[in-house]
Amino acid sequence: MDRLFQWYKYLKYILIPIIILKYFRGESVPNAHPLIILEYTLLFGVSFLLIILQDFFAIRKKTKFLLRLIILIILLFLAITAIVYQATMSIIFSILLLGVLGTALYLHRNEEGEQ
Repeated sequence: MDRLFQWYKYLKYILIPIIILKYFRGESVPNAHPLIILEYTLLFGVSFLLIILQDFFAIRKKTKFLLRLIILIILLFLAITAIVYQATMSIIFSILLLGVLGTALYLHRNEEGEQ
């Protein structure tokens, strides 16, 4: 039973890239500007890197904070690009994630200051 649990533990590393590649392949994203697709790819890539580093390595808090800061900067660029190209769903998505990630970084910094 323990081996079966180990298999499910690593399933996300296989399924997440397959789902992302399947979604962005071909004509499944009509009327999307290539710059927006590139920014989403950067966002998912850096987020996936953070997931892998947290699961397999003991990374320092500064490295986690730096990766989250990079994700925040990518989200800011994504919001600006979505506003320029008037992509409504990307605007909503990026603004929501900016708020959530900004709050998480703020709480992380406050927690670090208290310790």
